[in-house]
Amino acid sequence: MNIQRFLCLSLLIAITTPFYAERVTSVTVQDWQKSGQNYNKPVHYLGLGAKLGYSQFNQGMTKEGKAEAGQMENSLHLPGGANAGIDLRYKLEYGLFRFVAGVDATYAGSSMAGTVKYSKPLVEPSTDMTYYYNFTNTREQQHAFEVGVPILFGADYKGFYAMAGMRLGLPVMKEYSISTDLTRTISDKRGIDDYSDMPNHYLYNNELSQKGKLKLATLNPQVAIEAGYNLDPWLQRKRDRKTGEKPSFVELLHYEVGIYANVGVLDYHQKATSGEFYVCDEKDKIDVTSIKTITEDSQIANKNMVPWNIGVRFNVYYEFYKNPPVKKQRRRRPRPKPVVQDTAKEEVQEVVPADTIVYNGETIQKGDTIIMENLYFDTDKSTIRSTSDRSLNELATLLETHPTMKITLVGHTDNVGKADYNMQLSKARVESVKSELMKRGIDGSRIGTVGKGMTQPIADNRTREGRAENRRVEIIIEEQ
Repeated sequence: MNIQRFLCLSLLIAITTPFYAERVTSVTVQDWQKSGQNYNKPVHYLGLGAKLGYSQFNQGMTKEGKAEAGQMENSLHLPGGANAGIDLRYKLEYGLFRFVAGVDATYAGSSMAGTVKYSKPLVEPSTDMTYYYNFTNTREQQHAFEVGVPILFGADYKGFYAMAGMRLGLPVMKEYSISTDLTRTISDKRGIDDYSDMPNHYLYNNELSQKGKLKLATLNPQVAIEAGYNLDPWLQRKRDRKTGEKPSFVELLHYEVGIYANVGVLDYHQKATSGEFYVCDEKDKIDVTSIKTITEDSQIANKNMVPWNIGVRFNVYYEFYKNPPVKKQRRRRPRPKPVVQDTAKEEVQEVVPADTIVYNGETIQKGDTIIMENLYFDTDKSTIRSTSDRSLNELATLLETHPTMKITLVGHTDNVGKADYNMQLSKARVESVKSELMKRGIDGSRIGTVGKGMTQPIADNRTREGRAENRRVEIIIEEQ
């Protein structure tokens, strides 16, 4: 598959995958939905990524081409090389929209191998002889290091994501190494065979190798494509959390695996200079001083050296969690009390119907939920303090006055401590209240008890006042 087909397939995946899978929502969005709230704000992430793949510097070599000092023929192929890197990323998700930007450090390698044949007529003395320089087992390797800034836009839907954008690379260093076996021969139409292995005429065989650095273009802009899948269902650790409970660090980690492709849009070797092979002594009459490396611009037939790479990548993101708002349970407001005006005395007198039940200055009826005021427990215990006697006596008087009334006591705690412990503590505290009412002559069968722990806060547990408000006992009127 050539690079054009790969890019077309990647672009097709980027466009079509968002419509065929199930979305994996973030912890923030899930908690807001769990709390019954609509979340219409962006979710922010900071992550690390690693990539590994294949790269190639497409140098556009042709089978034949004219060089500066004669005729050249070659049979070269491009094995390419490795591509690897790490990056630091920022990701933003807003509904289905996805934006990624960051900075990366990337290594890209490439190579070319094959044979090169260079010919040059003998100029002085003027003859019909031609020198041939046969570079066999030729191999050139290139190693480039870059710092890049990718900027990608795309969609994240039902676990799949796809993005496209640009990557702007800043080449830091590029090195090359070349090795070859050089054989020199002379062809003369007056001779039967080519002349070779004649040291006195510089016709000898030897191995050549060379290393050096290349000057690169200032910037390396690339078209970037990335698509992949969210691995949270397999790698993310989950536990049951109560509404308002902040997730752990591990729960806020998200994992992705994907494929990527980057293709250069400018000549990567612009202003490039390459090394030289000296193939004969300066005293030689032959007007050939050097054979340049196979990356020399004169041998490229006006084709750009654009780098491209493809591969797989793995991303780990940390989600900046935002607490969902806590729905406050409003205390029931007192119903307006019926009044009648005595015109004779011109005073307002309160008239309470015979079947009306009043508790703490409020009229109550079946189904109402009332917070028990002035009820105090020892810290982290179910022991009721003596300062709670007045509140307990008022509730006992209410039950004595209305012998058919049945109630349920519901205990609540703040979020300090483990969930299981708080659940047991809330149950023990309402059992203590029930025990005190029974000591005051109330039949225990009329009193139900339920512990809710820290699952139903009515205030913000991040403040001291909010935690105090969440530690409460509620009275539910079951029957009048």
